Amino acid sequence: MWRSAHAGQRDTWSYASLAELLLAQGRLFTPAVRPARFAAGPPGTCFATASRMADEHADLLYVEGMVVADGVPFAFDHAWCVSAASDRVIDSILPDGAGLAYLGIALTDDYRREQQALRGVDAVITDGGINLADNADSLRGGLPGHA
Repeated sequence: MWRSAHAGQRDTWSYASLAELLLAQGRLFTPAVRPARFAAGPPGTCFATASRMADEHADLLYVEGMVVADGVPFAFDHAWCVSAASDRVIDSILPDGAGLAYLGIALTDDYRREQQALRGVDAVITDGGINLADNADSLRGGLPGHA
């Protein structure tokens, strides 16, 4: 849909949308029960909460992508962490069992912090309140090797 909607404008881009980027470079992550040592953040703070969790726990990787949640008729932009040891989702916001399918890209701490500082927001590759221009480079050529 995005590719046809922007015909002539994004023909040379690697990905016409975040969805294309995620399908090409992302992967599915396995939902899991959030360990008791991790408290969920308030609704609407997934990017900040997942980022804080990754900063505070060296064994966690920050992931951005999309989630399908129980009772929601569409996938939406989301951030979560995964345990480096088990590669299972530790959701920063959603209650246990609410996240049914997670498609995302694990990002390095350095790239995440660099992009958050550059953009002035917590989201790195998803919308998160930023405009498409902030993601144009990633959509044109994919994420850089250090991401």
